[in-house]
Amino acid sequence: MEIVVGSKAMKQCDKNTIEHFGIPSLVLMERAALGVVDEIEARGFWQKGNRIGIPGKGTALVVCGLGNNGGDGLAIARILWQRGYSVTVVTPKEPRNVSEETRVQLDIIGRYGIPVISEIPRQVFDVTVDALFGIGLTRDLEGVYKGYIDRMNEGAGRKVAVDIPSGVHADTGEVMGTAFQADLTVTFAFAKSGLLLYPGAGYAGEIVVKDIGISPHSFLGEKPLLYQAGREDLGRIPSRRADSNKGSYGKVLTVAGCRNMAGAAYFSAAASYRTGAGLVKILTEESNRVILQQLIPEAILAVYRATEAFGLEEEGAAAEGRESYLQKLLGWASVVVAGPGLGTGEDAACLVKAVLEYAEVPVILDADGLNLLAGHLEWLEQAKAPVVVTPHLGEMARLTGKVVSDIKKQLVQTAREFAARHNVICVLKDTRTVTACPDQRAYINTSGNPGMATAGSGDVLAGVLAGLVAQGMEPSEAAFVGAYLHGTAADCQIGRVGSYGMMARDVIDGLPLVLSESGHGQDVISM
Repeated sequence: MEIVVGSKAMKQCDKNTIEHFGIPSLVLMERAALGVVDEIEARGFWQKGNRIGIPGKGTALVVCGLGNNGGDGLAIARILWQRGYSVTVVTPKEPRNVSEETRVQLDIIGRYGIPVISEIPRQVFDVTVDALFGIGLTRDLEGVYKGYIDRMNEGAGRKVAVDIPSGVHADTGEVMGTAFQADLTVTFAFAKSGLLLYPGAGYAGEIVVKDIGISPHSFLGEKPLLYQAGREDLGRIPSRRADSNKGSYGKVLTVAGCRNMAGAAYFSAAASYRTGAGLVKILTEESNRVILQQLIPEAILAVYRATEAFGLEEEGAAAEGRESYLQKLLGWASVVVAGPGLGTGEDAACLVKAVLEYAEVPVILDADGLNLLAGHLEWLEQAKAPVVVTPHLGEMARLTGKVVSDIKKQLVQTAREFAARHNVICVLKDTRTVTACPDQRAYINTSGNPGMATAGSGDVLAGVLAGLVAQGMEPSEAAFVGAYLHGTAADCQIGRVGSYGMMARDVIDGLPLVLSESGHGQDVISM
């Protein structure tokens, strides 16, 4: 798990490093510049066989703004020049309001005799370095700056962004009018959320985080609130014990599948089993009985008839009464999934309301469960145990009343607001899934691929989360680890089926492969 920051947190860390720890700003700038040059040289960017680093053979265009990002660029240009590049430095004509550090770098450049011009020449460069704007940009680019970016994007050769591509909002990834299209972004200290979220992620290219002397110590005791999950987080999943049995790994109650929607129940239940749950019971509409017995005979079935009376078919259910029987099912479970393919009729509403009211174990609320919740947010107030909601953008729009396009621009903020307002764990699904907790901790997931844009993928995620919770993981931890596992399972399968041919069942099949590769399932713990 890696720390991720927005512009405000990064600026504060930078300030704390300089003022509290006493590391001069120019030292940080020099380390940043060295880091960028090292990454350029390590990749051997060149044109027509002329490798950068061979004196007189490599050409670099470095376009610098007036703030400290521009100062980084000037230092980069000087180091490249010292190492034998042919360097062209461009800054706005007669620059004003130049930061103190950038003015120092301009003076140094002048002392070395490196010319600085204000127009980008029509020349082919091996490498173009964007150091126009850093993380502080809050307005659309226009005028000379838009012109610079358009010219840089049109040019041939490899393109490198310093800290963040100019024009990308550091917090949201929004493109501010136009943006530099990088092949490589070298960012400093921590990844910026705008580099991970789309559309900004599409402009960043390869992302490398360089240590320049700003560490987690620079938070001065404040806990970071934004993270990115990684493969090491799969180690959080509990190991299997040698002396265990099916009861050791939890019981998942999957409330899913109305008439003609058996597939949703299957995907969720199968994903829970493939993630490691010991037992899965499916509460579903009676017409799904034979289908599910054939699809997943490992699952236990409890069925109901889709009638106004909502008559339960299980033996003894009628005598017990509907609510008491549901409470019995909920009492059996370690975790409940409610909603996949459930429909939005009266029966489904009764089930979802009852699950939230009576469950004393964590609840994963997905799909139609969320569509029903949108009209009854007060149901969340009845919940006795943690609730995890897993909306996609359309479902989140119904839950919040916001427009999808606005949610997409504010993924982290929207997830955090909903989690805090309703005291739930919110897994907001998009190209980048954001998991937010009521205490404002949030996690950006970058695993996964376009093949996951297929029916049933969300049902699989709900089952994965339930499988992890069933094994004893805290719901907040299971939520972000599960999102990462889900995406990585799809990545594992992309070479086999491709992004066009991927189906939900392929993601399910990828789950044990990822768990095995991460060490789960190969060894057991002896107690």
